Amino acid sequence: MGLGRADERLKQWRDARRELRAASDALTEAEVAAGIRQPMSTRMRRLLPIGGAVLVIVAAVGVWFAASAPARYSDQEYIDAATKRVSVLLSVDADDPKRSDKILAGATGSFEADFAQSADAYTTYVKETGAKGEGSVDAAALQFRSPDGADVMLVASVQVTKERGRETGTAPTSGDDAPIRTLRLIATMVPVDGQLKIDRLVMVS
Repeated sequence: MGLGRADERLKQWRDARRELRAASDALTEAEVAAGIRQPMSTRMRRLLPIGGAVLVIVAAVGVWFAASAPARYSDQEYIDAATKRVSVLLSVDADDPKRSDKILAGATGSFEADFAQSADAYTTYVKETGAKGEGSVDAAALQFRSPDGADVMLVASVQVTKERGRETGTAPTSGDDAPIRTLRLIATMVPVDGQLKIDRLVMVS
């Protein structure tokens, strides 16, 4: 029964459109007869449907290009992504053996290739020394951007404690004894599969 009402409404809509078209044509003919409007040539009448079809195609192409265009990120999104990725990189935890995987998840390009080569050594060192620490980004600002990505400059503080020395005899440090290092970094961020990742990381003096 619901389908019948829908069909009836569709029929009413089509009838109304037909009547509106007929009224518009009648008005045009009356205006032409009164000399208000110039009569439309047969050629122009034939071209009207073609012109309408062209407009529809152009609109469809425009929608497709808009949908397929790469996502545009704001300056703040680049800064937030760099802050998040670098914070993960600078934080260490001997009780988190998957830390290197988390770092690699936010990496791509040359940075991913470089860190992947040393990921095992990084994990071993952190585990042997019992290292723990949180790196915090104190300030971040966009330095440069292009259609392909952006460079973000960051100032970070890192304090890492070692609960036990390595076999080489390194003395453990803890609490306030651990020095706080200030780092200045430039992270090149690029979009990859809907995420912003570190493509290159440079330490500056």
